[in-house]
Parts: sequence; structure tokens; C-alpha cells
Amino acid sequence: MAEIKKAPFKGNRGGRWNGKFAAKRKFCAFCANKVEYIDYKDIAMLTRYISDRGKIEPRRRTGTCNRHQHALALAIKQARHIALLPFVPEHIHKQGMVPPLTTGAPKAEKAPAEAAPAAEAPAVEAAAEAPVAEAPAAEEAAAE
Repeated sequence: MAEIKKAPFKGNRGGRWNGKFAAKRKFCAFCANKVEYIDYKDIAMLTRYISDRGKIEPRRRTGTCNRHQHALALAIKQARHIALLPFVPEHIHKQGMVPPLTTGAPKAEKAPAEAAPAAEAPAVEAAAEAPVAEAPAAEEAAAE
């Protein structure tokens, strides 16, 4: 049989990058601060570990260890269950945690017209009083 020759190893795969900058080692913020319990009521801390799409960020992005990532996911799920955190991105944008995603040019805001609501208010009150005044006339017509 013919012997299969492997191509010589090219490149450095030891976890280091030969470019200008070396990757910064990620560390677990909970281990560094010696956090024993991740509180589900601490919304400010939990929102740092949720993407703008409402998903829980993975360990490779946040740098948390396995034990704390599991506890963090449980805390986020508890907070969602009791409505401290939203489940879907639409609710995130309504709460104001993250700016909404825009797909086009920003829409121009309408200037509030203060004179128009004031003119409509008496008309609404007059319309509310009118059916009350007509009600006895309708009863008299029905009685005849």
C-alpha cells in the first residue's frame, strides 16, 4: 500500500494570534467578585447578560464559568417568569432597555397641536350630554 503523507502543519493553533493584538483572556466576573448567589431581582446585572434580541448570552461571549452560567440562566428565567425581564424583543424596546432596531430612515416626529385638543374637548362633552337629554323623549315616543 501507498503511504499517505500529511501536509506539514502551517500556522499557530496554540490559542495565540500572530497578529498585532493578542486576544484578552475572558474571566468569570462572578468568580472574581466571589458572588455566592446570583439574585434574580437584580435586573441591572441580569440585563448585561441578555442580547438585544432577548436571548441569554453564551459563555464564550460573556466569559462566565460553567457553574455561574447555569445559575445566571436560572436567575434570568426566574426574572422572566415573574415579569421582571421581558421574553421577547418587542417588550424590551417598550421598556426602554435597548433602543429599537431601525430598518430605514428615522420617522419625523409630529409637533403636538395644543389648540386642536382644546377645541375637541367641549364637543365631546356636548356629545356626552346630548344622549342623556334625548333619552326621556325616546321613552315618551315608546309609551305612545
